[in-house]
This record gives sequence, C-alpha cells and structure tokens, in this order.
Amino acid sequence: MKRHKAILSIFLILTLLSGCSGYSSEVVLIENEPPAEQEHLFLSVFGYKADALNLTAIENILNLHMEQNPDIVVTYEGVKGADYWNALERRAQANGLDDVFMVDHDHVIELTGQGKLADLSGLPAIEKYQDIMKEQFINKDGSAYFLPICISAYGLYINYDLLEAHGQKVPENWSDFLDVCNYFVKKGMTPIVANNYTSLKHLIVARSLYSVYQQDSSAAIERFNREPEELANALRPGIKMVEEMIDCKWIDCAETLTTDQTSDDLKLFVGGDRPFMVTGGWATSRVAAMNPEFSYGVHPFPILDDGGVLVIDANTCISVNADSEHLDEAMQLVECITQPDCIWEYCDSQSSYTPLQDDRIPADETILPASACLEQEQIVIGSDYRLNLPLDTSLSEITQQMLMGMSADEAATLLNRLLEQ
Repeated sequence: MKRHKAILSIFLILTLLSGCSGYSSEVVLIENEPPAEQEHLFLSVFGYKADALNLTAIENILNLHMEQNPDIVVTYEGVKGADYWNALERRAQANGLDDVFMVDHDHVIELTGQGKLADLSGLPAIEKYQDIMKEQFINKDGSAYFLPICISAYGLYINYDLLEAHGQKVPENWSDFLDVCNYFVKKGMTPIVANNYTSLKHLIVARSLYSVYQQDSSAAIERFNREPEELANALRPGIKMVEEMIDCKWIDCAETLTTDQTSDDLKLFVGGDRPFMVTGGWATSRVAAMNPEFSYGVHPFPILDDGGVLVIDANTCISVNADSEHLDEAMQLVECITQPDCIWEYCDSQSSYTPLQDDRIPADETILPASACLEQEQIVIGSDYRLNLPLDTSLSEITQQMLMGMSADEAATLLNRLLEQ
C-alpha cells in the first residue's frame, strides 16, 4: 500500500462553548490522504496554545505518527491559559473529552476520581523517565494516569542592563533581593512584574517548601495528605513573604490582577523599565520574539537567606480518555509522543528540560543560570502530583484575595479551609 505524504494545515478558529464566552483557539490539523478505498480513523488531541517553535515541534511529532500510521487523521487544538481548563472541564462534564488531552495536578485528581483517565502503566516509555518524575505519576498500585512531556522551570527574569545602569548587582539571596527591590521602589519604580495566574503561588511554594525537597519528601507529602492543616501551616512563610512584597510596593496589585501570563507580563518586562519578572522559563522564546533592547536571563528565585531556589513542575502532562472509541490507537499516539527524540524536540522548543534519563539541556542560553540551579538540585516542585489536595486552585484563590487586600493571616486561614474541602 502506497504511503502518502502527510499534509499540514494550520488555521485560527473562534470556538464558542456553551455557557461561556468565546475564545481564540489554534488548531493544527495533520491529515494523511489515504487511498479512497482505505478506511481511516480520527484522533483528537486537546492542549495548550503553542508558540511558533513549539507548534513546529508538535507538527513534527504528529507528522512522525502519521508517517508510521497512514490510515490515521490527527487534529490538535490548542487553547491559551485559563480558558483551556474551562474548556476541558466542560468537555469532561459533557462526556466529550478528546482522545488525548493535557492535564495538570488538580484535574488529574478530579478526572481520576471520575474514572475518565486511562491507565498508561503498560507503556514502555515509563522506564525511561527520571526517578523524580516517576514519583510524580506512578501511583502506589503501579497505575499511571498521565505522562509528563517536559520539566518546566519557574524563576526570576532579570534585566541585566537596567541593574547595571542603576549600579545594582544581580541578587543571589533574600538580603540582596530586599536591597535591590527597595532601591527601585525609592526611585518610584515597581521592581517586579507578576501575572495573575502563577507568579505569586510559585513564590509562596519556593519560600515555604524548600526544606521539604532537600530531604526525602515522601514522608512530608504523606503527612500533608493526612493533615491538610500541616500543609497550610508549612506555606505560611511564603504567604508572609508575598504580603511583605505587596506592602513594600514591589508588586503593583491592581496591575497584577489584570496581567495575563506570558502576554501582558512579557510586554511590561520588555518595556525595559522593570528589573524583574516572575514567570516560566519556557516564555523566553516569546520574550526574544518581542525584540527587547536589553540583555536578560532567567535565574532562581533569590528568596532564601543563603541562596536561590528554582520551582519545577512535571509539565505538559498528557492523559488518554478512558472512554475513547479508539483507545488502542490513542495509546499508540502517546507512545510515539514519549519517544526520547520527540520529547527532546518538544522540550528544546520551549526552553524546558526533558523528564527522561537524558543529559541533553536546552540550547537557550538565557536559562543557563536556572539550569545551574537545577543541576545542583536547589529545587522545589511547584505542583507535586503526590499531593491529593487541590493546592494549585487553592493558592490561586488566596493570592487573588491578597492582591485585593487580604492579610497573610487571613489568607493562611482561607488556604486551610480550601485544602480541607
């Protein structure tokens, strides 16, 4: 049977979901042209909206699968930010989940409880993952309901030229950070660009849980699962730190409430008059595309007394719909996506790290300071999948409230209540 070359078309559509406002979504349609007499099936993949480089990597990976399976048509639909999670929840409620889709910590808990995720533990790629990543997705009974495609790092973007122009040095610890941020406040400048999605919750986790990850974290995680109040108390130092940042005017609360992740925040940083930005290292390609007129790099958060800490996550986690009409074929697609070269191409395209036992590091030099911190294991896992608690949504809620005036003590009390629900 003659194999036909895959054809790629990329287009933008406006999708309207029942009960919510419209949002722009980017759809990648990769389709083979099988002979007319050849039957073929369709697989759908639902995930995050991709940048140009990231989109090319996705195209190449799905093209590879099409070449290996000329009777299959695959579509990829990407939606940006919080709109993606709203859409995923609505599809789950309507029993309309795609064959393969991206998940995060809180949605894994929810969808696993509803029996909507297929067990991926039989896929051969699992043995190639780093131990720290296996801990994230392999359950005590051996089941696995998602696989991470990359390790994302969250850190502090630093405008080197602005610091130099003001005679300030790159902060390496909390004392340094305190001095340089207060310096810019005295100059009438807001030093930190933060977004309304992840910035503050990553700062809280970084400050509070570093000691947990410098030892065997399993016992602490089990304790937190048994006693959510202990996790809420453990996070108090970070909550107090964020309160201090707000009180000292390091962060503009009104601005942050309306600053979307990896769009508005990048524009503010690229403007050149803000020394710091808190967001994911994977946004460096977007920053570069905006042609900033200054040099910059991504560093660990300088919030410890004796150094910095990098927040990492098992990211771009993919699951398979347990009720897929094409379950075997969906499993085969995930097997293709998790091949080492496919994972590496995806990771390198967004300046992220491979979750596999692979010593390759991203080519992007702007994340080298963060990479050094990762190699030295000065890390905290931002969304630990071993936690059976809705930490992400709970931290998002309390940070929104803090930006609107809630005190640290009130936020810690609210966090405890949210975690125990």
